[in-house]
Amino acid sequence: MSEWLGRPRLKKEDIEKWQPSLVKHYPTLTRYFVDTQKLRMTLVLEHEDADKFIAAVKKKYKKMTPANTQKALMEALNAWVEKSK
Repeated sequence: MSEWLGRPRLKKEDIEKWQPSLVKHYPTLTRYFVDTQKLRMTLVLEHEDADKFIAAVKKKYKKMTPANTQKALMEALNAWVEKSK
């Protein structure tokens, strides 16, 4: 999709400009096209580190869910970036 639009960092507004019906009728597909180019990272944790991470997420957010995992990871990433400045 972004190659067709010639945009390396595609936004919802870019899609809406060229195909408003796609955004209106297929919001999940629109989000897919926007998110598909975003950076993804994979981290393999030792069992002990994974257990500590899960316990920390449960302590703060009460449940271990994908959304809570995302929040915890973003919080850790932002803290690390700020500390590294």
